[in-house]
Amino acid sequence: MRAYFTTKELLQSIFLLYAFTLPLSRAGVAIATALIVILFFFSQNFKSSLRQLWENRATQAILLFLLFLFVSLLREPVEQRGEGFVYLLPFLYLLPALVAFVLLEKKTLTLMLPTLLLGIFVSEIVSYGIYFDLWEKKNILLVDPSPFMHHIQYSTFLAFGLIVALYKILHQSPWSHKLLYGLFVLSSLGTLFLIKGRTGQVAFLMSLFVLVFISFENRLRATAITLLLSVLLLFGAYRLSDTFQERITMAQSDITNMIENNNYATSLGYRVGVTLLSADLVMEHPLFGLGVVDAMPTVCKAAAMKFPDDYFLQRAKHLQNQYLQIVVEFGLVGLFLFGIMLYQIARIPIASAEYATMKISLMVIYLLTMLSDVQLHIQFTAGLFAIIVGVLLALSRIEQESRHA
Repeated sequence: MRAYFTTKELLQSIFLLYAFTLPLSRAGVAIATALIVILFFFSQNFKSSLRQLWENRATQAILLFLLFLFVSLLREPVEQRGEGFVYLLPFLYLLPALVAFVLLEKKTLTLMLPTLLLGIFVSEIVSYGIYFDLWEKKNILLVDPSPFMHHIQYSTFLAFGLIVALYKILHQSPWSHKLLYGLFVLSSLGTLFLIKGRTGQVAFLMSLFVLVFISFENRLRATAITLLLSVLLLFGAYRLSDTFQERITMAQSDITNMIENNNYATSLGYRVGVTLLSADLVMEHPLFGLGVVDAMPTVCKAAAMKFPDDYFLQRAKHLQNQYLQIVVEFGLVGLFLFGIMLYQIARIPIASAEYATMKISLMVIYLLTMLSDVQLHIQFTAGLFAIIVGVLLALSRIEQESRHA
């Protein structure tokens, strides 16, 4: 029995370390994920934990989705299954959510979000140091000071962290804590509009709209406050951030190039281009898609025919859209299972108003940002999604246990 508690206690520390290092270290994410999964296999009552996972609809949906992805490798030629397996490995960063559901304790759960925010704040200090030329980091530019990950993923972290901190300020924390969360909000807002993460900026504004609606009973007042805050944030960002101005101008230029010049060799144009290519491929392979090995080579071949002058589309690595990527690789069946997974996560029963708000915010942010990148196939954002879903699942379990106690 003592070995079980030692393992469980060790997992609590690893989960907290994971939450802190998640915005800071690619290696930390991989090591923590591996440790969490390995220790889970050595925990006492392992078989009953598996039954518990299968009895919960959200964890069941996650398991079914992952199982479908890896079983789909059977359709690939034997010599290419290894390549397909390696490609699917990033989806395994979802596994800590399952372990958290059965083993995360209440005292650890309450520390997870503050620990994550601390890690984000440390990353912001590094980001500001780069921006003000106090130090350098390899391959990171002053105009896009996203120090540890791509700006789309970093803006996702910032958007979620901002919502957590704003909720604390509006609803819970004593004044001393409100000041600390206020400092975090100011720092995160500055970072969000310094980097080139338009995706996270839009996701933050939409989740801010949700937060204000939840926080104010008067819907008209909530709408007015949200619109005012959005206008002030966008105006301030446009006036103060050269990077933000550049991204707005670039978006306008991208649209003009597509319409007037049929030029898709831009950030926005690339996304439109792969969407057009994907639509044709889905029509040809609707149910189970092309498979993970053939999908992107087929897209590149189609791009060479449809966009013969476009260098980037002909060398596409992925489709910059999680939904498109899944439907092209795994067909409508894969997209259906993915949708079921998201639906069941959104339906996790939670009595806590704070964590119910976090659940809604998480879903809004990811539903939007997955339109712009393959968020659950990228280490950092797959990890963020997993850790928050794990916290939500663990809290739901704890609430249910307390009701039946």
